[in-house]
Amino acid sequence: MIRTAIATICFFALFSINLSAQKTNVWNGGFPGHENDWHFSKNWSLGKTPDVFDNVVIPDVSTTTRRYPVLASGEVEIASLYVQNGATITLMQPARISVENFNCEGTCKGCDLRILVEGAKTTATALRQ
Repeated sequence: MIRTAIATICFFALFSINLSAQKTNVWNGGFPGHENDWHFSKNWSLGKTPDVFDNVVIPDVSTTTRRYPVLASGEVEIASLYVQNGATITLMQPARISVENFNCEGTCKGCDLRILVEGAKTTATALRQ
């Protein structure tokens, strides 16, 4: 009985730690020399490249840096991806994004076969560009 209680407490503690670890990482872009580089940490609001625990937001930066992310290579796994209205993300041929939830209200260039959605997918505009 005590072991079951301890196991249950440990499970919920680990589960709540995992949920609290998820953060929103917003694209800023425009860092000199790496203006569109997804993999450059200074282009992100958290100062780090998004990982499996991040909810990624690509906002409309047309009035600020005017630089949108380009994922040129590699496979990225993130918790969620939200491309806001007016925003753009580009995935080059070898690149892939694996995501639990994907919401695209903007433009996703090259995403038709390079985004693997494991959960929910919402698109307000066509993914093919």
